[in-house]
Amino acid sequence: MIVRSHAAFGGQAIVIIGQEPWQFKKRAQAFSRHLERLCTFMYLPNEGAFFEWCRSEDIIPVAVEIADPPLFLPGATFPERTALVIGNERTGLGGNFLAKCQRVVTIPQFGPVGCLNAAAAAVVAMYEITRLCDVELSIGGGKYLVDESGDAASQSTSA
Repeated sequence: MIVRSHAAFGGQAIVIIGQEPWQFKKRAQAFSRHLERLCTFMYLPNEGAFFEWCRSEDIIPVAVEIADPPLFLPGATFPERTALVIGNERTGLGGNFLAKCQRVVTIPQFGPVGCLNAAAAAVVAMYEITRLCDVELSIGGGKYLVDESGDAASQSTSA
């Protein structure tokens, strides 16, 4: 879900900290395995390498985590070059890691669940980052039209 959404929202590299290689499971559907070819995956061995990469690429790390006090996602602003950081679903992001991020945003929740899963949180945050972007994409047959490279066609909307 994260990879598909990342590709759909036009994300750049997917950076994975820790062990490599990450792969779709064999039972994943063919269209999901195709997504792996649409994204650039980077593997960095540890947190230090990640933050060094951010500095060298002029990318600002913004974590999605339940923080106290919270900076709620709907009111947050994002730098032009943002690395959206999603933690481990079970353990989240550690305090030392969060302290190195420029900001930590929290997705407001209103129901009896303690937190969203990592994929759902990632998609909500990706949507919020792109929500105010100008949309000039062609739509046909109930889908966004994409060219052979997998990029969304930048044309006026059609039915």
